[in-house]
Amino acid sequence: MIIGIIGAMEKEIKKYQELFSFQFIDKNFSIYEANDQNKKILLCQCGIGKVNAAILTEYLIEHYHVDMIINSGCCGSLTEKGKVLDTIIIDYATYHDFSPTRIMEECVPDQGKIKTDPKLTILAENICKEHNISYRIGGIASGDCFVTDYKIRDQIASKTQCIAVDMESASIAHVAKLNQVPFMIIRTISDFADGIDEQEEQAANISAQIVKEIISKIKY
Repeated sequence: MIIGIIGAMEKEIKKYQELFSFQFIDKNFSIYEANDQNKKILLCQCGIGKVNAAILTEYLIEHYHVDMIINSGCCGSLTEKGKVLDTIIIDYATYHDFSPTRIMEECVPDQGKIKTDPKLTILAENICKEHNISYRIGGIASGDCFVTDYKIRDQIASKTQCIAVDMESASIAHVAKLNQVPFMIIRTISDFADGIDEQEEQAANISAQIVKEIISKIKY
């Protein structure tokens, strides 16, 4: 089994390099390889934004024939119910900057709300319960902008009914779904999408620890 892990920033993949013994393998992209329990793990830094994430996802599928994709890292919360360092298990991803919505519903899988793999969602939830990790299950909205204003945050929440926001998840989900590759998204809240009190690295580290547990228990 080949599992691709995608993070946008260095701080989102840094913890994985402590958890597994990776070797750098690809000069075209920041891709590292490790082997764990008969599973090949490809760790990738795609860069920030939807296009970077989509390109790297397609590259993983076409060149490395991954069996599964996991996107992890940090995110902003769109609701006060989600606290900083709570983990979000994503059950669907959508775009908050695709307008009008009716066109997105026609052109994007699952009518614009791209569903993650339900088996992986259940596995992630069981792991969070087992380790007493504070978590929520819900949607994530992606767009090519840093959300640092509470008015914009609230508009996105109202438009998408999502509980978290980032800049890559929807495009990773979009490409994986079109290629019929199972995928999951695990993000941990680093801030309230208001530019205040960001804890990105700490949040990303929590996501990485959860993903390590997921990988050890994946049976496909």
